[in-house]
Amino acid sequence: MFFVLSKMFWAFARPLNLLFLLALAGMLLARFNWQRTARVAIGFSIAMTALTGLTQLPDWLIYRLETTADYQPVPENPYGIIVLGGGLDADSAARKDDYHLGEASDRLVLALELKRLHPEARLVYSGGLATLAGEGIPETRAAEKMIVALYGDTRGTEFEPDSRNTWQNALFTARMLGDDRSKTWLLVTSAFHVPRALGCFRKAGINVIAVPTDFRADEFAFPFLTGDMAGQFTKMSLFTKELIGLVAYRLTGKMDELLPR
Repeated sequence: MFFVLSKMFWAFARPLNLLFLLALAGMLLARFNWQRTARVAIGFSIAMTALTGLTQLPDWLIYRLETTADYQPVPENPYGIIVLGGGLDADSAARKDDYHLGEASDRLVLALELKRLHPEARLVYSGGLATLAGEGIPETRAAEKMIVALYGDTRGTEFEPDSRNTWQNALFTARMLGDDRSKTWLLVTSAFHVPRALGCFRKAGINVIAVPTDFRADEFAFPFLTGDMAGQFTKMSLFTKELIGLVAYRLTGKMDELLPR
């Protein structure tokens, strides 16, 4: 139920969707002669669209998420590596039963690099179906195909195919690991996702060290303006989704801290 409600809520909570609905509400208010309220709604929508799409505000917000955790050096002999799903295009994979790299494909690439550097370490890939309908193939199947295509075998990778969100990543992986949860595990995920992932895996009792990748914030440069409106709204959506996720997970007891370090 939590997964379904979160997906439905996010359909309306995306920044671009919210601003569109606000502008639409302003036009409707104007039609019914609520002129002052209509001007405020439309003006706020235009101002926030410009602030989000034409400035580096989304980069600054994403940067704050990416640098919240106190990253530790990778130990010489980690017991295992856990990589979270999200790096492969699940929709394309489901349609074609094959692997397709997504924006966060750095996750799997870094995990495989760490496996090469630490061949004795266990490698766990956690990621199932994240679609609301629950149809298609789990992301683990696409990941397995990619690893086999690169190496000829799965490199001993263990797959957790049932999780649909970060909390389930942690919960189902903890069940897989059993008593090995207390050993040292490297947790590979996108840098902006590290706070929520750390909170969930620690709550599930897994001893993890975050290894971030897929950094999204661009370097800040005066006058802090940009012409990439689509890209900036994508970053703002990432930040908004993570912020909502952090608050919701903290309120529902899935994390012990709002911003784990």
